[in-house]
Amino acid sequence: MIKEEKKITKYNFQKSKAQIISEYLRTIVFSVLFAVVFTFCLALHARNEMIKNISMSAETRQSMDRKLAQQLIESAELMKDLPAKKYSVCLHTGELYETAGDYEKAQFAYELAVNKAKQGIYTPYYKLVCVLVMQDKLLEAEDILKGVKDQTLKPLIKFKTRSYIVIGDKYYSNGKFLSAAKNYEKAKFYYDKFSRKDNVVEESIKYRIVKSYTQVADIMVKSGLNSDAVRFLKKAEKYAPKDYDIRYKLAIILSDSDPEKSIKYFEQLLKERPQDIDNRVYGNAYLKAANIADLDNRPTEAKRYRYKVHSIDLFINNKVIYKNDIETTLLNVVTKKKLFTYPLSAVYGFLNVSNVDVVHLTADFVLTYNGKRLECVTKPVASKDAPLYPYADQPNVVDVKFKKKIFTKKELENYTIEIYLYKDKKYKTHVASTKITK
Repeated sequence: MIKEEKKITKYNFQKSKAQIISEYLRTIVFSVLFAVVFTFCLALHARNEMIKNISMSAETRQSMDRKLAQQLIESAELMKDLPAKKYSVCLHTGELYETAGDYEKAQFAYELAVNKAKQGIYTPYYKLVCVLVMQDKLLEAEDILKGVKDQTLKPLIKFKTRSYIVIGDKYYSNGKFLSAAKNYEKAKFYYDKFSRKDNVVEESIKYRIVKSYTQVADIMVKSGLNSDAVRFLKKAEKYAPKDYDIRYKLAIILSDSDPEKSIKYFEQLLKERPQDIDNRVYGNAYLKAANIADLDNRPTEAKRYRYKVHSIDLFINNKVIYKNDIETTLLNVVTKKKLFTYPLSAVYGFLNVSNVDVVHLTADFVLTYNGKRLECVTKPVASKDAPLYPYADQPNVVDVKFKKKIFTKKELENYTIEIYLYKDKKYKTHVASTKITK
């Protein structure tokens, strides 16, 4: 009698050991993957919340501290018998009133702390200077510093350096740039006494001095006091000898009063950024210098100056394009969806608004994301076959296509196209910045 084969169903199917192990391992892998993804999502959420909380605390911390300080002040009679209390009590009381925004009472408490402080302790002096500055009592703050005898003590040097910076910042914010510069100079005087320097601090002080003297010089120029402007720019140049803007301002101002000094500045600037130089002023400075050389009976020098004008004109015409020579217009931005992304392309028009023909001109179209350079597309703007004539009826049109793929139209808002024009790669001129919109 033949045994009937047992029908295999899902209820009586017997799995092999290999199948059991395979399913077990698959379950473990899926579980691990799920746990990793879930943990990553939680971590990402926690990170976003942490950033949000940090941002919120930065915005609200000062307000919360002030409210807390006010509550503590209201709950205790802090000023009662304060003159009879210890140095630390006076100092902490001043800090509490300063946090609450009551600078007059903070000043009173710090003055008591100053009188009670041991020799060589300068914390209350610095805090007193700060609250005086907050009340615009700048002369009183300066008197505090003058009243503290100079010594070769590191805490003293640090105190005076920081204090003069604080006073200088207040003068600067009040528009009193010369007073600001003088205080920054004093800060540098004391800072220079440190045996070990911090480059960040040193550069910060120098930057403040330069900025202040430059502002003073600008005011002098507007008032017609060019000689004073030169004097203050020279002070700024002492701290920033390579600063292009300072040297350019000196070159412009001196082009009238001392053209021979002016062209010395211009000659260096021409090597660095000729596209930013006013060639007309430069040329006139050379012609004036030539006239002065003639009057001084220096014919060889006069001839050299006049020849230089011609050679500079040739250099500018062949190598340099100025920002105001070309009118750049965005004609169209194309962001049509292709499959799952938005390929980015733009169409620009370039019109020559100078007085000379432009035969050779190239453009770098630089795509940036939140200020970070991503991609550069180089295209010809003018050539022998398609020159840019002055004030032509139609602009030269350039179509630019980027490789960058963009996934959402919202993302476009973070992209910018920067345009640089040049006849020579050494001298690129930034002419336009286009913010991409939907």
